[in-house]
Amino acid sequence: MKQNYTLTPQETPIQLVQHLADRLGCSLRKAKRLLDERKVFVNRRRVWMARHELKPGDVVEIATSAPPTDCGQRHVAVLFENADYLLIDKPHGILSNGAKSVETLLRKQLAEPGLTAVHRLDSDTSGCLLVARAPAAFDRAVALFRAGKVLKIYQAIVRGRPTAPQRTITKKIEGDSAITHWTVLSGNENAAHLRIKIDTGRTHQIRKHLSGIGHPVLGDREYFRGRMDDERLRSVPRQMLHASVFQAPLGAKGAVIRVTAPLPEDFKKTLKTFGL
Repeated sequence: MKQNYTLTPQETPIQLVQHLADRLGCSLRKAKRLLDERKVFVNRRRVWMARHELKPGDVVEIATSAPPTDCGQRHVAVLFENADYLLIDKPHGILSNGAKSVETLLRKQLAEPGLTAVHRLDSDTSGCLLVARAPAAFDRAVALFRAGKVLKIYQAIVRGRPTAPQRTITKKIEGDSAITHWTVLSGNENAAHLRIKIDTGRTHQIRKHLSGIGHPVLGDREYFRGRMDDERLRSVPRQMLHASVFQAPLGAKGAVIRVTAPLPEDFKKTLKTFGL
């Protein structure tokens, strides 16, 4: 659900956070939370600066979609498990580790207090996440990542259609090597569905690389900037990035296991919305 309205000529310039609090009848703290969650658009641009000055004629749009289910009530699907590891399908809207994370939820769900996420997915990213059952297993998995023996494949929906059917991006991130390979699965002038393989695991690597070539991930609240004249862009519920495949030698005697996480419903709905 969205609320949108236009400031009338009679309204005086006002800071965005104060205007939201007045309009919604809420505290400044709650209004600031809407901005922090990137749920406010001004003149079809995402704005999160509390002191942004609104003027008569400005069009304000507020995304008021329902928040994710409370962490304590969510169920995490286990895609694969053996004596040392679990591969889970992380839901979007929840951190990988730390307080109120999928790691915490899984410990409670399976009554295994020693479970530890080996790597991280952004809160808004769904899909395959490796979890170790003991410190020794965690260390072995970390060594596999460092040795480049882990294959991770993602799917993403991005703005616009890349001109090439596939490409490799090698732009460094904060001075470190970063390699992202992508292939177009389907696309049109408005959006494209990509298959992505990464050789490195820099923070926000996929999102930064795709934004850098002019095809930001739909729903990305940090790297998708500029006007969003198409209402569908402003209605995407979260960043459309999904860790679809995880492959690594985690089985008995080093056997390679390959696990696939199905596309979430919101991802499939967004594909349909954009004709992909």
